[in-house]
Amino acid sequence: MATAYETLGLGLDATRAELERVYRERRAAYDPARVAEVDAELAALATIRQAELELAYRSLRPALTMPPRLEPEQERRRDRELLIALLTLALLAALVPLLREVARPERTAVAEGAAAAALTGRLAPEFTLEASDGTQVSLSDYKGQVVLVNIWATWCPPCVRETPRLVEVYEEYKAQGFVILGINTTYQDKREAVATFAVEQSVSYPLLLDMDGAVGTAFGARLLPTSYLIDRDGKIVVTKVGEVDAAQLREQVAALLRGKKP
Repeated sequence: MATAYETLGLGLDATRAELERVYRERRAAYDPARVAEVDAELAALATIRQAELELAYRSLRPALTMPPRLEPEQERRRDRELLIALLTLALLAALVPLLREVARPERTAVAEGAAAAALTGRLAPEFTLEASDGTQVSLSDYKGQVVLVNIWATWCPPCVRETPRLVEVYEEYKAQGFVILGINTTYQDKREAVATFAVEQSVSYPLLLDMDGAVGTAFGARLLPTSYLIDRDGKIVVTKVGEVDAAQLREQVAALLRGKKP
């Protein structure tokens, strides 16, 4: 019985292109329609021959489609390159969340030392802003109380994480004269996002909208979140860049409410 190579008249080193060319030529040569009117028996033989060609073609096509087998050293090199590519993709996938945060309009960050505490010991800058409920709120409205000015944004992960702590401390001390003013950097946020955030996080203290960044600039808040603890005399006594610690804030607020330094 003839092999598939012999049926198609191909050598063992035939390429995919050669297989396709020879198959088309031989099918055309054994076209039953060409001899059907001359001799029915020839037409039948041509049909059988075409079937043989089809079988040979289908058996050879997958083998000639596969890439050539590499030498052992070439296969090892290919495997190493593939492994390196997969590890690189995995590393890039892990870095994507970090790169997204770095690309924010204002980076969240840790304390910047002296620069962040430049206003500590001074009177807090006066301001008036619209609250998320549409009312006008001024810092002077809370004269004689202990105030925490918290500058934040809805897209800032540390801001989101610290919010439940702020709500907790506020609820604990608000009856004693403590208030939190959450100043949203609305010029790089969205007003609707603030309203949604207030509901989702059950924020009970006033959220104010800094539409042009003027208040953040006056307080020197370059990074988010930044919080300023103000005593009853209106002086900034503590500046915190980064997430607040609930226990530490509780101690500081309690001390100021008793008229002591934190």
